[in-house]
Amino acid sequence: MAISNRLYLLDVSALDQEKNFRHWYDLMDENRKNKIDAIKPQNGKLLSLGAGILLKKALENEGITDFELVYKGREKPYIKDREDVFFNLSHSGEMVALGISDKEIGVDIEKVREFNDFLINYVFNDTDISFAKELSPKWAYTRLWTIKESLMKHSGLGIALVPKKIEIYAQDESIRARAEQYPCHGLNFTSYTAGDYQVSVCSEYPEGSFVLEYIQI
Repeated sequence: MAISNRLYLLDVSALDQEKNFRHWYDLMDENRKNKIDAIKPQNGKLLSLGAGILLKKALENEGITDFELVYKGREKPYIKDREDVFFNLSHSGEMVALGISDKEIGVDIEKVREFNDFLINYVFNDTDISFAKELSPKWAYTRLWTIKESLMKHSGLGIALVPKKIEIYAQDESIRARAEQYPCHGLNFTSYTAGDYQVSVCSEYPEGSFVLEYIQI
């Protein structure tokens, strides 16, 4: 059975209730529990637990209930012995996002924020800034940042894929990217607005191929 193209979102604020936190914490494997325990800020614990919940639910929806994670590249996780399953996690504020597919995927979520001139010039190049003028001012740079991050995470190189050296532009009404360090031909980007958050997915699949689903706990 082919893996579905889905993007899952979870608001972790409900996990701040001790009963809910303990219920879901007890369902996690030892690796996830250790990650949660190692985090000191409470919100960080909630986000880590939320990531575990989304991964558990996403894989269960694909009929996978027993799995082991392995890491490649810059600590990018994969499902051991499953060459047909790819996923990527991201979190910001009180939201966690997880994308799952049968092809490589990168996902980033960011709570909307203001980008001052210094940060714009540090992160974005002239091509990006020109493209941003075509977008909604409130979301423009947050959206562009999530697109860049989704590509960086798709590559597995993370910040080593220098953000300013990634060019984001529009072509034939679609979003495209160029990067010297990573081949971008054939990659597509889909962006979603979720309340005060912007989410972007990088994949070989055409724009709009991912079904967005909110998880309630």
